[in-house]
This record gives sequence, C-alpha cells and structure tokens, in this order.
Amino acid sequence: MDGHAQRQTAGLVEAGLALASELDLDALLQRIADLAREVVGARYGAVGVVGEDGLLLRFVYSGIDQDTADRIGDLPQGRGLLGVLLEGGRPMRMREISEHADSYGFPPNHPPMHSFLGVPIIVRDRVFGRLYLTEKQDATEFTKDDERIAMTLAAQAGVAIQNANLLEEVKARGDELAVLEERQRISKELHDGVIQSIYSVGLSLQGAMSVVDRDPEGTKKRMDDAIGTLDNVVRDVRSYIFALQPKSVEERGLKKAIEELVKDLGVNALTEATVQLSDDALEMVPETARGDFIQIAREILSNVARHAQASEVSVSCAVREGATVVMTIEDDGIGFDPVTVRRGHGLTNIEKRAERIGGHLIVTSRQSKGSVHTLSLPGKRDGDG
Repeated sequence: MDGHAQRQTAGLVEAGLALASELDLDALLQRIADLAREVVGARYGAVGVVGEDGLLLRFVYSGIDQDTADRIGDLPQGRGLLGVLLEGGRPMRMREISEHADSYGFPPNHPPMHSFLGVPIIVRDRVFGRLYLTEKQDATEFTKDDERIAMTLAAQAGVAIQNANLLEEVKARGDELAVLEERQRISKELHDGVIQSIYSVGLSLQGAMSVVDRDPEGTKKRMDDAIGTLDNVVRDVRSYIFALQPKSVEERGLKKAIEELVKDLGVNALTEATVQLSDDALEMVPETARGDFIQIAREILSNVARHAQASEVSVSCAVREGATVVMTIEDDGIGFDPVTVRRGHGLTNIEKRAERIGGHLIVTSRQSKGSVHTLSLPGKRDGDG
C-alpha cells in the first residue's frame, strides 16, 4: 500500500470515528461533506438529501465560501445531471461534467467544475441522498480507488445518519411519554381535587336550600363559602389548562417560549408575572438541553399556579461566573417546606430533568414567604455544539 492509499485509509478510520460521535443531523451532514472532500482529495464537496418527490430537500456544501454562495443564489433542486444521479442510485464518475447529456451548466457566479464523483448514501435500504465531489486535486479526474473510498465513507455516513434519526425518534417518543404521564397525573388531580370540590359545593348548596327560610344568615355564609370554593376551582382549572398547553422550543425559540409561559401564567393563574431574560445566557444553553430547560420552567410555573396562591411571580435568566446559566423563578405565595412537601407536586421530576442536563436545582422556601427555584446549568462555550 503506497503512502497516498495509507493516508486515505487512515482518513477513513478517523472519519468513521468522527461521524459516529455526531448525533445532530444538520451538523452531521456538514461533517460528511467536509470529511469526504478531505479524505478523497476534492476541492468541493456536497451532500444532497432526497425528498419523496425525488427532488432535493437539503443541499449542504463544502469548499465554497459564504460570499460566493450568496452570489450564486438558490441551492440546487435536483434537476438536470443531479436528477439523473438521484434516480440512478449508483456511483458515477466523469472527467468533464459539461460533456454529460443531462448537464444544464452552472448558474452565474458559480465556480468552474470539471471532474465529478457522485455516490449514493443508503439509510434503511433506501437512498437517503447523494455525496457529491468535484475538482479532483492534483489530477484531472477521480479514480476507481477514489470511488471505493467515497462509497465506504457514504456507508459510514448512512450508519451515522440512521443513528441520528433513531436518536430523534427516541427523543420524540420520550417527549410524548412525558406529556402522557403529565396528562394522566393532571387527570387524577382533577378527579381527586377539582371534581371533588365541585361535588362538595353541590352538597353544600343543597343543604343551604333546605334551611334558607329558618336560617338566612347561615345560608348566606354557605353561599359565600360556595362562591369562594368555586373561585378556587376556576383558578385550579386555569392552572391545569396552562400546564397542558404545548409550546415548541424549535418553533418559537427558547426566549419566546419562556416569555409565552410567563404570559400564560399571568392570564390563567391571575398572577402578575414579570420576566428578565439575558440573550447571552439563553444562547449558552446547549441545544441538547433546551427541551428539558423549558420543561423545567413549565413545571415550576405550573406548580406555582396550582399551589402557591401567589400574586407576583418573576422569571429571570442570566450568566454567572463566566459560563454558568442561572434561571431563577421566584414567587410571593404561601411557601412550603421542600424537604417534607408531598413529592406529587412535581419536584422529583424537575430535579431529575435538571440532573439529566448536567444542572442543579436549589429550592428555598418558607411558610408565608414564597419560594425561589434556582436552576444552574453549565453553559456551552464558543466552539461547543
């Protein structure tokens, strides 16, 4: 094995390890394009992801700077030569792109490209997309060995993509399970609390009607008590509605999701709520932790709505000690003892979520003095994923 082949083989091993460690699909596609260009020895590389209609859903490129990409304009759609490659599902090599019968040429401002190598990326027995390489370095065309190297890399990429997809499925199912468990818990609390309260009010009103002529003052007190109980029931139902409302971090962004949680708390729990969120702090929350981060905020605020009887709640997020993200949720409610409180209030679940993302939750509270929930989380640094 000559020196060039040894370098390519070593590059393949390193590429396989690198791809196996990347589980974010968008980052993975970019990594595939970068590594393929490096290992095979091409000036330009790209990965195209195919949709159900046969056209490209995504096109991730490597070797073209952002200014050039902006001047080129729209990304390829999978027509012309790329469409032939997508339909074929087989590797293709050519010395000169322009000589192919289906070549449409390149748009204005596109760098010149001549030699070409394209191989399929297979995921779960179907063509997920294509790996494209152009402009073989130090040669006029790609070789059969280059094709074998690219096919091996594409196979590694297929396994890595499947792993990333499986992780997304697991996360989605985990989120669905968490929602189901929360709905079951709320259903039980509705039965045990709200419905029983309404039943009790009904019995009280029946009793009041039977003595309204003999004891008008007693009847008035019973009516006032019933109205007070129903007010509390309305408050509880509002808080349950708040707890069940779905909010997507991916759709709204972390800051917007938290702001909407706080706004909903104010509307549904009849509470004056304020929010102070540092953009720098929220940017430092790792992408892999954002789902749990917002769910922790939701569960704490839901507990406040149901149990605290607070008139004011504040939510803040800031950076402390250089790289620690700290979210603080404070209320002026009736308070509780974090040690002896019934764990059905959700503290255990919140603490587990905090631990899962490498964070730490501290709860301080005193009777009639409100409570403070403080979540500390190591923030990502520049260059982290």
